[in-house]
Amino acid sequence: MDERARHLLKSLIEQHIAKGVPVGSRQLARDAGLNISPATVRNVMADLEDEGYLISPHTSAGRIPTHVGYRFFVDALLRVVPLSAESNRLLIHRIGFRAPDAEQVLHAATGILSELTHMAGFVRVPRRATRILRHVDFIALHEREVLAIFVTDKGDVENRVIRTEQPFGAAELAQAAHCFNATYGGRPLQDVIHNLQRDLQQSRHEMDRILRSAMELGEEMLEEDQQRMLIEGEFQWLDLPELAGSERLRELLAAVRQKRDLVHLLDESMRGSEVRLFIGEESGYAPLSDCSVVSAPYSVDGEVVGVLGVIGPMRMPYQQIIPLVDGTAQLLGRALSQSG
Repeated sequence: MDERARHLLKSLIEQHIAKGVPVGSRQLARDAGLNISPATVRNVMADLEDEGYLISPHTSAGRIPTHVGYRFFVDALLRVVPLSAESNRLLIHRIGFRAPDAEQVLHAATGILSELTHMAGFVRVPRRATRILRHVDFIALHEREVLAIFVTDKGDVENRVIRTEQPFGAAELAQAAHCFNATYGGRPLQDVIHNLQRDLQQSRHEMDRILRSAMELGEEMLEEDQQRMLIEGEFQWLDLPELAGSERLRELLAAVRQKRDLVHLLDESMRGSEVRLFIGEESGYAPLSDCSVVSAPYSVDGEVVGVLGVIGPMRMPYQQIIPLVDGTAQLLGRALSQSG
């Protein structure tokens, strides 16, 4: 792409981001600052349309960028601005470097992203499959009811009431917990479930009912783990002219409720160490074909544990959104490290 075409494409995309309407050749000729005629601009725009960078939504209504145009803009034409001092102060105030509760920190990060961008902010909650089982406790509640408690190295606590066919005393339950912890404690939760399934196939003791229920509790933790995503501000999409009242908006809201495919997309973002963008059709997920996802992984104690970002229209101010998402991810990682 020659320099004139690059300049006109950049100017057109910036105008469309700012105003949200198709950009015509007369307006572009007037505002691009190249001192060229509208006819020349029309020719360049026609070439850019033929190459897939622009599209005409309506006859004689000007042009808007395609996802290909936005991708070229982000990769080759965009100049990212540093995170403003005001935004940085607000992030520190809302997220902080210390917090007593990790869940509060995650909600704060999601909320501030939505508030500052007027889009939907999201956080992929740290996955627990690789977390280490610290210990299991079995506590007698009534004659034939036992409370099983799972505790991981990161402080996750899950419990379940188990009903048994015969009563178990406190000493028996303490011995069962001791054996369980001696055999499976200190291992990743995923390995605990796998090994426990194998071991239970070889035994039919009544105590196995308790162990099997404990295994099912662990499996529920992992199943829940597949859906652990916080998202706030999705109803701000109602104010976007690109989505308001459209079938695409209904699909997007349904995708947020269902979460599974969104979580899979976010997990893809965790594979790198930098900000990632999925623009329009690049996500491969139909409800997001008119949207962009800007995401960044966050790390706790040097390990990538999750990803956060925003979902909004392709027509978003990328030069501001990218440093905001990146800065929030770094601050969230530090806050979670401090909160333990």
